[in-house]
Parts: sequence; structure tokens; C-alpha cells
Amino acid sequence: MISIHRRLLLWLLTGLLLISSLAGIATYRNMLEELNEMQNFELRQIAYHIEYASRSMPVGMDTLQQHESDDPVFIIQMWRDDSQLQYSSRPSVPLPLADRQGFSILTLGDEQWQVFNLTRGKRVVQAAQSIEDRQDTALDMVMRMLVPFLLLIPALAWLAWLAVRQGLAPLGRITADIERRDSTTMQPLDEEDVPEEIRPLIIALNDLLRRLEQSFNAQKQFVGDAAHELRTPLTALSLQAQLVEKSQDEGERNKAVSDLRQGIARAAHLVQQLLDLARQEPGVSHTFSRLDLTELARSKVGELAPLAADKEIDLGFTADQPHWVSGDATSLSLLVSNLVDNAIRYTPEGGQVDVTVKACDGKVLLAVADNGPGIPDEERERVFERFYRPAGQDAPGSGIGLAIVSQVAQLHSANLQLTMPVSDSGAIFNVTFNVSPNRDSPAVI
Repeated sequence: MISIHRRLLLWLLTGLLLISSLAGIATYRNMLEELNEMQNFELRQIAYHIEYASRSMPVGMDTLQQHESDDPVFIIQMWRDDSQLQYSSRPSVPLPLADRQGFSILTLGDEQWQVFNLTRGKRVVQAAQSIEDRQDTALDMVMRMLVPFLLLIPALAWLAWLAVRQGLAPLGRITADIERRDSTTMQPLDEEDVPEEIRPLIIALNDLLRRLEQSFNAQKQFVGDAAHELRTPLTALSLQAQLVEKSQDEGERNKAVSDLRQGIARAAHLVQQLLDLARQEPGVSHTFSRLDLTELARSKVGELAPLAADKEIDLGFTADQPHWVSGDATSLSLLVSNLVDNAIRYTPEGGQVDVTVKACDGKVLLAVADNGPGIPDEERERVFERFYRPAGQDAPGSGIGLAIVSQVAQLHSANLQLTMPVSDSGAIFNVTFNVSPNRDSPAVI
């Protein structure tokens, strides 16, 4: 399992060691450069002093004996005018006679030497130092500087661990708060006194809790409303079944059976609408694709034509061309069916219902108009509520159809409006969709 605590601590310690290593390398390079400058100056000074002494005391210099110096990292050599070696501090490491004055690097065996050659006529003084010794000296100085810091790494690691723990403490508090909750607790998490890095997470969780609360409330409301609405038809079916049992003659029995069948049909229709409504609840997945709204609406109008014919209603359909929208075919079919079915149910016999699909201001407009009794202004907003039926309406229905229409419109980001014709008779339901210009692949939302 991935641990943020361990990962942050590992990164901090790795970074600390990496920075220490880079700092050590940079310090070593700078130290070596400064040491080279300083000791090159010393080599130069030694050579000049030796040359001056050889001129001031020529007799004494001629009597110098070859002997091994106690200092293994420095070499001093003097050459006579006849190019013969006059003196060497380390005869075991002979430096060749230089052909030019100044600094140079000589390699003798496996060792390199920094050499300063001072030429006075044909006399030459050489002062040399081991480069390896310089490097060892620089490394020793760097280590003396870094060792105290390296000894502090455990303390720094403990401080880093403490800082990471304190930094992640708000996550622990949030986790404890969530663990204390039950399935019905949807109060938002406290957004105060939390680090800025965690605030987006808290906001996202609160948004999720808000949507879950809305979904749970909608489910509770749906279950309560469904139970309430089913109680009446089920009671009616029970009474009608009793009437069938108590019928004395064939005519009464046939009438009771007919009423029972109608009651069963109404109950089945109500259950189907409840199922349709549940399928449009937020959180239910839908497959969107590019659809011809003209063809879909024409098909649904054709299916409902027999219902309009039974009431001698003139059911018309008008569309000038295909109109493409992005949507879920099943949901859009429910929207069209419920709008047309609602119009037919509330339009009196001999009335008129017109369904139109057309382009309007760069969008696609689906309009369903009837010349029924209309809807009062104060009730136009409420007709989209679940199980709401305007007062004085005697048409059969459950008050769910327009609620389904409203939810499908929201699912498709469509604009749903209820207006009244100029004649103040009937109602017009307008649903405006965005145009789908390209053939898009199905998407699940």
C-alpha cells in the first residue's frame, strides 16, 4: 500500500542526501581550485628564494649534498650552467630538466606533479608538488566541513518526519470525521483551518455529499410518492375484485370484470411510469448518440395515432427536414411520448394536437401544441412536479408524465417551456435542444 507519509519522508531524505552530495562536490572543486592557486604561489616563492640564495651564496650551494628530504610531497631541484643536476631534495624521483619557464604538469610513473621552472640564464630551479597530495588535502578539508552536517542528518530526518506528520494531520482528522458518520449523515465537511492543498479535496467531497444527499432525498421522495400513489389503485382493484365475487347475474359480473381490467391497466400504466421516472433519476447511466429528432418524433406520433383517433382528435406532425441532436434514444422517446400522450388526454374530443420539429435560432425546437382547456398561470410551474394534477381535471392520469419530461430535458441540457397560444385556449410545450453537427461516437453519462 502506498504511504504518503513514507513517500514524502523518502523524497525529503533523498533530496537532502543529494543536495549534500552536490554541495560536497562543488565545495571540493572550489577548495581544490583555491588550494591550487595558493600552493602554486608557494611553489613560485620557493623557487625564487632558492634562486636568490644560490646567487647570494654560490660557494655554499656548490657544496650541497644530495640527500632524501623528509617531505615526500615536495621536490626541489637545481641545475648548473652545464645542465648538470646540482641538487635534488628527492633523488629517487628525478624531474627532467625543463625547456621553458613557468608552470607545467609532469607525470612520473603513476604520479603527477605540479612543477614551477625558474630559469636564470642556463641555471634552472625547479619546485614541484604532488597533485595527489593537493587533492587529498582538499578532500580532507571538505570532509571536515561536511562531517558535522552528516552527523546532523538523523536529527534532520526526525524533524522531516515530524513536519510530514504534522502536515498530514488534517487528512487524519478528515478520515476520522468520515469514519464517525453513518450512511445517513450528509453534512458537509469543515473547510476551515485546512491547508490550501487539501481544500480542493474537501470541496470535492462536500460536492459529492451534496449530490448524494439530493439523490437519497429524491429516492426517499420517490418511494414515498410511489407508495402513496399505488395505494389508491390497489385499493380500487381490491374493491373491484370483491364486486366480481358478489355479482349476482352475468351482466353485473361482466361489468365488474371490465372495470377490474381497466383498473389493472391503469395500475400497470402507473407502475410503468414510475419505472420510467426512476430510470431518469440522477446517477442513472445513459448512452448518448447522434439522433434524428424528426424521425424519432414522427415514430412516436405514429404510435399514439390510435389513441388520438379514439377521441377523434386531429393529430398532426410537421417537420421540414432531419434535425440531429445528441441524446439517449430511450429517454427522448419517453419525452416525446409523454408530451403527446398528455396533450391527447387533456384535449377534448374533436380537438387538435400538433407536433412540430424545426430549426430555431441555431437550435432544434420540438413543440407540442393542443387546444384543450389550458393551464392557469399560477399552476404552470407546478405541472412539472411529480404526481401533481391541476384542480378540476377529470382526464385519467397519474401526474407523472410531465415530471418525466422535465427530468429528460434536464438530462439533455434542453430548455423546457410552457406557453399559451394567442387564442388563450390550450397549451404549447416547447423543448429546445442543441444541434449535434457531427457524427459522434456513443458516450455513457
